[in-house]
Amino acid sequence: MIKTISQFAAGAILTAVAHTQVFAIEILAHRGASGEYPQSTQLAFDKALEQGADVLELDVHLSGDNRIIINHDADLVRNVGIDDEIEDLTLAEIKQLDAGHEFTLDDGETYPFRNQGLVLLSLSELFELYPHERFNIEMKANDKDLAEKLWEVISAYQLQDRVVVACQNKKAMKHFRKVSDGQVKTSATIGELVGASLAWSSGWGWAYKPKFDVAQLPYAITTKPYVRFFQKKGVTVDVWTVNKQSHIERSIDMGVDGIIGDYPGRIYDALEVAGDR
Repeated sequence: MIKTISQFAAGAILTAVAHTQVFAIEILAHRGASGEYPQSTQLAFDKALEQGADVLELDVHLSGDNRIIINHDADLVRNVGIDDEIEDLTLAEIKQLDAGHEFTLDDGETYPFRNQGLVLLSLSELFELYPHERFNIEMKANDKDLAEKLWEVISAYQLQDRVVVACQNKKAMKHFRKVSDGQVKTSATIGELVGASLAWSSGWGWAYKPKFDVAQLPYAITTKPYVRFFQKKGVTVDVWTVNKQSHIERSIDMGVDGIIGDYPGRIYDALEVAGDR
């Protein structure tokens, strides 16, 4: 039986303190354990948590009937195998699709997750499945309607303190920050990261005042001094997408706050060696 939102909230309040444990460097599971299982499915998220993930990272779009759907791309080519856009389908239609159809670990020789009952999830379903977890949610579309709906769902489940919202685009992020009124932590847009980088590299970093809580940086451009620049401003630094062992170890050495990767188990093992687990 699906819990009501009020029941969900009450249960979350009772168990949140006991459940939450914060480490120096956190593991953000990129679309779940998406290197080994079909991205953004319940299976991928379950396996990510089993492997030690601290935060579930995901991307969202609006369906044709105004439901928030979890998927990286706007279309369904890479996981379902059809070129339909999410915005053109209803939740009911999306639920008929095989979310494991295109997943392969051997360049198309086999497709082990076809016809295994894997489906795309709505954000509400995700919150019901994992009432005590934390989430990093990226709005993929530069869309005010998506920003408003995202805030509506987060606030309905009273998850303001356990969500970080990211978006590369200014319009959607600006609108989300407006409607949420600072109640949810947000990550920097591309434009904000460019501005921060220019201030830092030009020697004017001391005067820079970020309007975001988290800087999520591509691994290739991240250095220890750049990480320290943000952290001194009170900004959390996550680095993405980190899958190679050497890159994970370098990320730990840089002192980032979070590592985003497709293989949370690899990150966990490296952190264990480093004494952070």
